[in-house]
Amino acid sequence: MRILSLVSALMISLWALSAAGQESAPVTPPVTAVLQSPAPMAAELTPPTRDTLLSTLERGPARFDAGSFSMVFHGRLQFWGGWVDSDTLMSEGDKMQEPGFRMRRARFGVDGNVTSEITYRLELDVFDEEKTGGPLYEAWVDYTPTRWIGATVGYQKFPFVKTEIASSAHIAHLDRAIGIDAIAPAHALGVALHTEPWKDHLIVTAGVFNGLQRNSGFFQGFEPVGVSSGNKFEKLSFVGRFDLEPLDPIGTGEADLMAEKTFRLALGGSGYYNDGKSVTTVGASGFLHAKAYGLHLLGEVVFDQSKPRKVPTSTNTIATKTSRMVAQASLGYMLLPDCLGLAARGELINDNMDQDDEGDQVAAAGTLSWYALRDFVKVQLEYQHRAELHGKSVKNDAVIAGVQLYF
Repeated sequence: MRILSLVSALMISLWALSAAGQESAPVTPPVTAVLQSPAPMAAELTPPTRDTLLSTLERGPARFDAGSFSMVFHGRLQFWGGWVDSDTLMSEGDKMQEPGFRMRRARFGVDGNVTSEITYRLELDVFDEEKTGGPLYEAWVDYTPTRWIGATVGYQKFPFVKTEIASSAHIAHLDRAIGIDAIAPAHALGVALHTEPWKDHLIVTAGVFNGLQRNSGFFQGFEPVGVSSGNKFEKLSFVGRFDLEPLDPIGTGEADLMAEKTFRLALGGSGYYNDGKSVTTVGASGFLHAKAYGLHLLGEVVFDQSKPRKVPTSTNTIATKTSRMVAQASLGYMLLPDCLGLAARGELINDNMDQDDEGDQVAAAGTLSWYALRDFVKVQLEYQHRAELHGKSVKNDAVIAGVQLYF
């Protein structure tokens, strides 16, 4: 019921904006006048060009502007279907558990400006991804009066791992790396301060958030806690990061979609401390991203170490101190700029650096992407392979096709 209420509220807002537009629109000509003038009607039905569609999508097809205030409705649908091997388990990080179909994402939201200094975003995960955290995906307000200082307040992406912060709508594969989804906190409620000491090149971020609750299983990741009810069983988490683009801006997305004839580079690092009541964690990450002439290379390393409290306050705890590490790299090339791309990704996963077992894995993925309308309409076909370095070998390969609509 909570999901339906939130979606209903957004749809009522959209209806109200549409009604307001109709009130200010010129009166529609009589039907007879339209029937007597077939040429204008034919012109109206002419299909828009690809460039026109892209221009509309980039600006926002459902948009309302009033002075400095703007409101842009956005959404995303991502649908998968394919074959997976006999031992695949979603609880172990696999993307699907049986051959068939999966609705990976269905989101709806609104963002925009109140003034040139104040921006906002509200996004709902319509079907809740079968989680317990509710449909809220993001809800924040940002105030940036100058590039020297700004603040983002609310439920937002936890600024720790680069590929977790970046939208998965713009990656060269079906989804984020398996190990990154497991080791990286995704969202948290808090305040992040940011500054841009080198304009258009360097951003430094520091934040304090409600505590993170880590699941005992590696691939279960972190639980969303402390949102509508605030902190109950955790304390606080602290994070800092920097992002540097020393040359030209690297642009949105993982692939060099337009095959630009310049070399662009981005790199950065971060660290965090979670002062949990059940588990305390320190973590560090770093990334490097390069693009040129249709090629892209993205590499990332994430490490964390957790220790259990003597008296935990929840069942999501661990028995002993545990160190974990994930490394991933993606290499790709645009076979046809702004149209067809090929990418390969490799991962090294170690869910406990003190043990040699099935948790030590390598994973590989090869992805062919057709960018029908860039990332707005995209079709992908991916082969995924995982191999356990120790212990029992598991049959968990997969071939999955995906379709994305994004606006």
